[in-house]
This record gives sequence, C-alpha cells and structure tokens, in this order.
Amino acid sequence: MFFPDKITKITAKSRVLEVGPGSCPHPRSDVLLEKIFNDEKEAKAQRGHANKPVTRQKMVYYSGGRFPFRDKEFDYVICSHVLEHVAKEELPIFISELIRVAKAGFIEYPTIFYELINYQDVHLWLMNYRDDTILFLDKNIFESGYVHKIFREMFYGNDPHMAKSFERYRELFFNAFEWEGAIKVKFVSHYDELINEYDYNKYKLYFSHFVKVRHSMSLTFLDLKNYVRNAINYGRYVYRMKYGYFVHKTAQLENKKLIRIKRRAEIQEYVIIKTYANPVVIGEYAQINPFTVIYGGSGVCIGNNVMIAPHCVIAAGDHDYKQIDKPIRHASNLSKGPIIIEEGVWIGANCTITDGVTIGHNAVVAANSVVIKDVAPYDIVGGNPAKFISSRKDFATRNDAQA
Repeated sequence: MFFPDKITKITAKSRVLEVGPGSCPHPRSDVLLEKIFNDEKEAKAQRGHANKPVTRQKMVYYSGGRFPFRDKEFDYVICSHVLEHVAKEELPIFISELIRVAKAGFIEYPTIFYELINYQDVHLWLMNYRDDTILFLDKNIFESGYVHKIFREMFYGNDPHMAKSFERYRELFFNAFEWEGAIKVKFVSHYDELINEYDYNKYKLYFSHFVKVRHSMSLTFLDLKNYVRNAINYGRYVYRMKYGYFVHKTAQLENKKLIRIKRRAEIQEYVIIKTYANPVVIGEYAQINPFTVIYGGSGVCIGNNVMIAPHCVIAAGDHDYKQIDKPIRHASNLSKGPIIIEEGVWIGANCTITDGVTIGHNAVVAANSVVIKDVAPYDIVGGNPAKFISSRKDFATRNDAQA
C-alpha cells in the first residue's frame, strides 16, 4: 500500500474488512478475506511473489462470487491492489459485494504508467479514476514483450535512483481514493478515454514539484537598480525581477530556494509563504492577493491563471491530533499529500484550503469557505465544510440554449 495516509474514515469503533491483504495486511483490519487459488504458486503470483502473511487477524477464505458476510457487516473495507486482478466476468459482482458488506472503503491500484514499465501478467486491467468513476481498459490492448522487459531492466537494474522511482513518483505510478455509499465503474476501449487532457494537466502540475528550483529570488545588481528606479519614480513597493514576476516588498518568503514563481505571477502586499521541506510552485499569471498565507509543508502547486483573494490560508500538512500521549504542539506531523490548485481556479476571500486537497481546473471556491476534500473541475463550492453548489458548465449550457 502506497497511500495509507488517504485512509481517513476509519474510527476507533470501526469494524474493518480487508479484501486481498497480500503479504502485509493493514494493521487496522479486523478480518482478512482471501480468495482460494488452485495452488500456492498461483497464490504467490497473485500476492506479487511475496510470502504468505503471518498475522493474528482473522482470515476468511472464499472461492469467488458473494463474500461470506452479512449486509453492512463492516463499517469500512480496504481493497488495495486487488481490482486489477479481477476478471471482467467477476468484476461487477466483486464491486457490488464491496458496497454490500461495508458503508465505505478504500481502493488502491497501479496506473497505466506502472503497467507500461513493470508489466505484470496477473494484472488484467489498465485503470484510472476520474469524475468519481473507476475507468477500466482491457490490458490485452498491449502484451508483454521486449519493450516492457527493457523498462524492467532499467528500473530493477543497479541504479539505486531508478529503484526508488515508484516511491518518489507514487502519484504517477499508483492511485488511491476513499468511497462512501457507492462505487461508479466505466469500461472504456481506447487510451484516450482512459487518459485525457485533464489527466495531462494534473500530472503536469504534479511534476512541477520535482523541478530543481534555482535561487530565483536573489537580487542581482540590475534587479536592485530597477527596484530603486521604480521606488523613486513611481513610489511603488514592488520588486520587479528579471524573471518577469512581481513580489511586493512587504511579502515574506521563507526558504526561497524552494519557491518557484513563474512569469507574470503576482504576490501582493503582506503575503506569507513558508515552504518547510517541500516546494511551493506558483504558475504563470497567478495572483496571490494581500494577507494570504501559504504553508507548504507537504508541497503546494498553484496553476496558471489562478486568482486567490485576500486573507486566505493554504495549509499543506496536519498535526497528529488523534494521539493523546503528548501535547499536539509536540506531536508528529501528518500529510495527505500536496495541495494542488489547478489552472483557472478562483478562490474567494477568507477561504481555507486544507492538506492534500486538489481543486480542479476552472473551479470556483466561494468566499469564507473551508475546503477539506477535492473539488471537481468547473464546480462552484462554498460553505464550511465546502459543498457543491453548481457547475460552471451549467451556465454555459443555459447560454447555448438561449443563443
């Protein structure tokens, strides 16, 4: 499991089922459900050639079809790296059983990019998750050959940096999400249905976290000369940098080597940016307005043409408030991943964006909102916590109808 931090709906009283636990069951699982295979060789291949788990958790075996449990017997079901193994004729009932036996759950799976590099014969699907729907593309669209063997040699050769790629780029090679109440599924027939422009933009923002950031905030003599000239001639308190972006003199940027500001971006009066260990990326023509604070604990990526109104807080990171052994001030930090604000987003005044949230492109967050979960592209959300209000696409449809 690569995203244990995305499991958030398990409480102290939750009864948890784990389906297909592999060699390392989740420590919070109460019951483990495993399928009966023809022999140990097949079972080991399905576990990724790992050893059989040694655990005190209750293990239940079944031969396929319905799970041997009552309706809603569990509060939560973990299904990590299992769906890609399920045959097409079994997949509908398998997913319906996840919904039947539990109120909510967690699903994790390898993406198409993992399969391209680390081809696994026991995996039957290329998968993606978009618009609250799991997309399935039959993996027979390509077969293992020398191309995949070459990729495997590259990743499993003697280069220690390549060997760490799956962990370093986990958002590229794996995906995970929580569901509640229902799981939507769609079978597609082409690569372009599985991966589209939305995914491209998402990964483009994601990869910008890994760009080696130069010290772009350091002043050269020419920068200083331009600043003095502007201050004298126009009375402006703005640094005009050679890279073409603007930072107001009153803004406070800490650990500047981890801040990447792209051209024509604007950082206005009294903005505070604290990066800690991960980068903060601000896209082209983005506008961060007065008194906004950005805590970049797990990383923050702000896309092109984003508007962030005054007095907002963007806080990537969290404190372990569930433990009670020590004051929260001294507890360890937690993270669900970076905050990603995709291009064209408008965030109103006095909003708070919390750890791990992705706000889809061209979405709108109403003033005074607290965003604690992902926002879909073009959605308008508002409130505390922020909830769906409408979609900007609806307005476009109405305008087309009236034209």
